[in-house]
Amino acid sequence: MKTILKPLLTVYLAIAGIGSAHAQECVCSEAYEKAVEAYEKNYSLFMYKVTDDNRDLYTAHKDVMREKANQSSSLIDCKIILEKYLEFFRDGHTYIVSSTNQTNEINRENIEITEKQFKEDYDKKAYNLNPLLGIWNSGSYTITIIPNPEHNIKERDFVGVVLETSNPDWKKGEVKLELTSIFGTSYQINYMMGDHSKKKTSGELIDRGILEINDLGEWTKLWPEVENIKKRSEIELKYDEFHLSYINEIPYLRLPDFYSVAPSYVDSLLKANHEKILKSDFIVVDVRGNPGGNDGTYFPVLPYVLTGPITLPSNGFWLSDDNTDYLIKAFAASNDLTVEEYAKQEKEEYEMFNSNRGTAYFKGSGTWTFTADTIYNGPKKVIILTDEEVGSSGETFVYRANQSDKVVVYGQNTAGVVDGFNGFPLDLGCFTAVFPTSYRAPDIKDNPIDPYGIAPDVFVNENEDVLTYAIEHMKQLIKNEGAN
Repeated sequence: MKTILKPLLTVYLAIAGIGSAHAQECVCSEAYEKAVEAYEKNYSLFMYKVTDDNRDLYTAHKDVMREKANQSSSLIDCKIILEKYLEFFRDGHTYIVSSTNQTNEINRENIEITEKQFKEDYDKKAYNLNPLLGIWNSGSYTITIIPNPEHNIKERDFVGVVLETSNPDWKKGEVKLELTSIFGTSYQINYMMGDHSKKKTSGELIDRGILEINDLGEWTKLWPEVENIKKRSEIELKYDEFHLSYINEIPYLRLPDFYSVAPSYVDSLLKANHEKILKSDFIVVDVRGNPGGNDGTYFPVLPYVLTGPITLPSNGFWLSDDNTDYLIKAFAASNDLTVEEYAKQEKEEYEMFNSNRGTAYFKGSGTWTFTADTIYNGPKKVIILTDEEVGSSGETFVYRANQSDKVVVYGQNTAGVVDGFNGFPLDLGCFTAVFPTSYRAPDIKDNPIDPYGIAPDVFVNENEDVLTYAIEHMKQLIKNEGAN
């Protein structure tokens, strides 16, 4: 997001060393109390998430999780407890990560199930209604994917349990996959590697018979057998890549995130197709699944999207003592300066932080006007595709673009994780707590985007083919406007 000052991008990665650098032996109760104190004192949206109306509910939730933390002796379980505490805030910018000097989480969970038992359950429990449920194979592993067993405390929707494997380090009944539904046939996946360490990734069920796991290949459904598996199009194959393709001469621009490529890369895609884009009736800009990153990544797209100046809110900071010290270090680091050098060379900024400690500081109380350096007449219209995974600067792109007269947004509400940003990574010993220090707008209390997101102009159910429908709808819209 654009901050009041210079953008702080991927702050956590850049200066993760700020704070205590030495992890200690994990005592969950101690980590929990540090986390609670950190979020209550420093989380910028805490005052909006916990109010007089719901403070009793929050306190009860905090006490329940404290009791669980006091009883926890497992690093994995402790992290789950901390994450459950954060669920009260419903904010994707608050999260817990294992400290960098901790070993990878090892998962050796066992669920007793046989192929015969699964096939009996398949008929009794109507598993046929969900194509994910079945027997699957990849390499040396054959697994069965089943619903998360009842009374299991782990938060997941499905588990993949080993039926057969030639890997001597694995046994029948051990959990190979944990899957949680995102939308439709897309899943968040915990993949247990060969050494049983957990890798967090995502995947998608393709045509009932192929489960594609990002960076880890495909699983093929063995039972029930799937016939006539459809071959995927170029656009489907490149869904996780930045690219500009054409659907019957209609430009299709895929922007899967705003952090993995530089703005110049996006600019090069557009320049290579510039004349065709300008002559097009419309372009499709697909940001589904885009978790955000750097606002600058999408700036090359704005000249093709906007029709004039747009109005943006003034951003702000919650300047608790911890946040103020952190932000000063962060802004100094982003300028390749020590704090002492920053205090001298950026004296106005430095004094602004210190003189406003203990306040929610905004540079201006209202809005400001953004004007793109260049605005093109073409294309005539712009389709933007969104879903519930579009977050952070993915949402600021939608917010900005939808002020254009030629934009129509199709899909579902965005994620609703944009009211707070500029994450502070605070070391808890065995974990790192991350929380926003900043505000998207002065009027968040009355006009929040979190946690419900930005609604599309045209809602399309997640199970429908939004790309096909949006193109059909846009063609008809242009035809009707021409007739009028």
